[in-house]
Amino acid sequence: MAAGRWRHWPAHWWNGLSVAVGVMLVQVIVSHAAPAGVAQVASQLAMACAICASLADLPGSVRRNRNRVLTAGAMTLLAVGLVAILHPYRVAMGAFVAALGFASAMLLSWGPRAGPVSFAPILAMVFALAWPPQPLSLVLASGAAGIGLYLVWSVITSAVLQRRYHRLALAEALHGLAQLLSARAELLGSGGAAHAMQDWLGNEAQLAELLQTARDQVFPRARTDPRSAAVLLHVIELRDLMLASRLDLELLGEDPLGQAMRARLVGRLKALSVLLDEYRDALLDGRAPAADTVKPTRWPDLPAQDPRLRLQLVLQDRLSHLDAEVQAMGRALDVSLPLPPLPVDAGPLRQFVTPVGWPMGLFRAQWHLDSPVMRHALRSALALGAAYCIALALPWASHPHWLVLSVAVVLRGSLDQTLARRNMRVLGTAIGCALMLGLAQIHHVTLWIVVLQVAVGIAHAFVTRRYLVTATAATMMALMQAHLADPAQGLAISERLADTVLGAALAWAFSYVLPAWERRNLPRSLKRARGALQQYAMQAMTAAMTPAGALAQRMARRQAYDALAALSAALQRSAAEPRRVRPPLEELNTMLDHGYRLMAHLSMMRQSLMRRAKDLDDALMAEMPEAARRLQRALAGEEPVPHAVQALQDWSLLPDVGPLEDIRPWMRRRMQVSLDDAARAGQAAEAAFEAMAAPPAARADASPPSLN
Repeated sequence: MAAGRWRHWPAHWWNGLSVAVGVMLVQVIVSHAAPAGVAQVASQLAMACAICASLADLPGSVRRNRNRVLTAGAMTLLAVGLVAILHPYRVAMGAFVAALGFASAMLLSWGPRAGPVSFAPILAMVFALAWPPQPLSLVLASGAAGIGLYLVWSVITSAVLQRRYHRLALAEALHGLAQLLSARAELLGSGGAAHAMQDWLGNEAQLAELLQTARDQVFPRARTDPRSAAVLLHVIELRDLMLASRLDLELLGEDPLGQAMRARLVGRLKALSVLLDEYRDALLDGRAPAADTVKPTRWPDLPAQDPRLRLQLVLQDRLSHLDAEVQAMGRALDVSLPLPPLPVDAGPLRQFVTPVGWPMGLFRAQWHLDSPVMRHALRSALALGAAYCIALALPWASHPHWLVLSVAVVLRGSLDQTLARRNMRVLGTAIGCALMLGLAQIHHVTLWIVVLQVAVGIAHAFVTRRYLVTATAATMMALMQAHLADPAQGLAISERLADTVLGAALAWAFSYVLPAWERRNLPRSLKRARGALQQYAMQAMTAAMTPAGALAQRMARRQAYDALAALSAALQRSAAEPRRVRPPLEELNTMLDHGYRLMAHLSMMRQSLMRRAKDLDDALMAEMPEAARRLQRALAGEEPVPHAVQALQDWSLLPDVGPLEDIRPWMRRRMQVSLDDAARAGQAAEAAFEAMAAPPAARADASPPSLN
C-alpha cells in the first residue's frame, strides 16, 4: 500500500507538478535556443509568460485546457506588449493598470471558470513592470516562445493525465459524499444544533462543486468507461436518498426508546460514511472494494402496542434503499463483476456537463450598475490605479508592481473572500520572507533556480485549496525572480513585506467602494431556488417513467440542488458583512431548511414511483398532478400551512399498515407533509423578500462607511 501512495495524490498535486516541470523546460529550452547575448533575459521573459499562461492549466478535458491556456497566453502577450510600450509614460501606464483591472474583472461575467484566465493578464502586467526596459521585439518574441512551448507541454500532459484526473474527480466525489453523510449523522445526533446545521450546509455546497467537477470529467467518457459513470450516478442517487434520513424523526420522541432508535440511525450513517471512504481507496488503488462490512441495524425492542413499530419499518425501508445504492456502487467498482446497463444513456449524460462556450449574452447581462461583476470591475479599476500611483510615491519605489499585485490578489468579489485573502496573504508573505532569509545563507544559483521552479508548482497547486501555501510560495518566487534578474539589488524582503501589508489594507478599504453586498443579489438567488424547487416538484411527481422522463427529473433535481447550494453559499459569505446590510438570516435559513426537507420528500415519492409503481392504484396516480401544483403554489407563498399537519406530526396517527404492506396511505401522508414544508419554505421566502426590499436598518457599525 505504501508503495502505491502516489495513486492517492490529489489532482492539484499532479497539476502543480506538471506546471513546475513545464515552466522549467520552457526556461531551459529558451536559454539554449536564444542568441548568447540575450539568452538569460529571453529565458526569464519566456518563463514569466509561461507562468502566466499556466494559470489556466487546470485538470479537465484536453480541448478545454488547450483553449484556456491559449486564451490566457494571448492575453498575457498583449499585456506585456502594452506595458513595454507604455512603461516610460507614468500617466498612461496608470490608466492602463486601471483599465486592465476593469477588463480582467469583467471576464468574471462567465463565472468562476473564467477566474484563472482573467488573472493571467494582471500577473503578466506585474511581471512586465518588474523587468528592466527591453526592446519590444525581444519581449514579444520571448513571450510568444514561452507561451507556445508551454501550450504544447500543457496539451501533452493534459492528455497523459486524463485518466488520473478522471479517477481522482470520482474519488473526490465519493469522499465528499462520505463527509456529507458524517455531517448529516452529526446533525441528527445533535438534535439540529446550529453548528451542526452550518457544517452540513457547508458540506452540501462543497459536494455540489465536487459532483459538477466529476460530471465534467466522467460523463463525456461514459461510453468508454461506463463503470465510472455508474459509480457517479449511484453517488448522486445516494446523496438524494440520504436527505430522507431526517424525515419523521420528530415522531420518535425523546424517551429512552426514541433516543435509542435515533442513535441507531446515526450509527448506520457513520458506518456508511466509513464504507464510502473505503470505496474511494479501492478506486484509487485499482482494486476491488472490500466486502460490505456494515452490520445490520439492531433496533431496540418496542412493545407490540407502540405505534412507532410502523415508523421503525419506514426507517428500515429507507436504510434498505441506502444499502442497495451502496452495494450497487461496490459492484460497479469491482471489474470482475458484470455491469448492469446505465439508468441513463451515455449520450444524454453530456447535458449535465458544464458548457464549453463563452456566450456573449452572459457578458452583456452584466453591463449595469446593479451587477456584482460590474461593481467589482469598477472597484478593481479604482483600487489598482490607486495602488500604482501610491507605489510610485513611496520612498521604496523600486518595486511598485508588488503593491499592485497585493491589491489584485486580495481584492475579491465579496467582503468575506477579501478578508480571508487579506489574512492569508499577509501571513503567507511573512512566512515566505522568513524562509528566504534562510535560503539567502546558501549562495548557490542552481539551487535557487530549482527552488524557484518548485515554488511555481506549489503556488499553482494550492491557489484554490490552501491559499496560505500559495502566498508563501508566491513570495519566495517573487523575491527569487527579482534577485536572479538583478543580483546587485539584493533581496528586498522588507520592501516585499511592507508592500503586502499596505496592499492588503488598500484592498480591504476598497472593498467598501461600490460594495456588492449579498443582500443585493440574494433576491435573485432566492427566486432561482424557489423556481427550481417548483420545477422539481412537478417533475418528481408527474414525469413519465421513461428514459426521457428520468432525464428530465435528474436535470430538474440538479438545478434544485445547485440553486439551494448557491443560496447557502451566499448566506455563509454574508456573515462577514456589516450587520446593517446583512440579509434576514432567520427567514433565509428557514427557507433553506424546509427547502431541503421538501427535496427529501420529493426524493421519497420519486423512489416510491420508480420502485413500487405496481403497488400504486389509478386513484392515487390521478392525485399526483394536483398535489404537485399545490406544492408549486405553496412555494410561491399562495398556500397556508395546512392545519392538519399538526395532527400528522403525531405518531399515533401514522397509517395503520406498514409501508411494505400498503404504500398508498404512506404516499398520501408524504404528500400532505411535503405541502407543510413547501408552505413554510414559501412563507419564509416571502418574508425574506419583504425584509430585503426594505432599506437596511440604520445602526452603528464599526466597519468603514460604504461609498454606495
